[in-house]
Amino acid sequence: MTSEKITVQSLYTVTDEKLMLMSSQNSELRFERNANGTLETMPPTGGISGNREIKAGAYLLNWVESQDLGEVFSSSTGLRLANTAVRSPGAAFVAKGRLPEVGINKKINLLT
Repeated sequence: MTSEKITVQSLYTVTDEKLMLMSSQNSELRFERNANGTLETMPPTGGISGNREIKAGAYLLNWVESQDLGEVFSSSTGLRLANTAVRSPGAAFVAKGRLPEVGINKKINLLT
């Protein structure tokens, strides 16, 4: 199987809300938004990449929790960057002081 990266040029600005709605209505696709407004679909990883991703996330989680540094998020989490791009990294760490005020037990939206 070959993977091909497809970039979709938006005809209008895709807000955070629209991006989340598109993602929830198309669970088989993974969307990311670039700073210029273009959307990208991310193909599923292969076995080796998926294995490395989960191991890196586990190591990161163990370290962050053992040091009480903040929270760790999976590749399903959309993170808005300073340039307005939205990315879903393989694993993400957010320091305590940078976490949204809503707290981890509520439905957390790191895009806002």
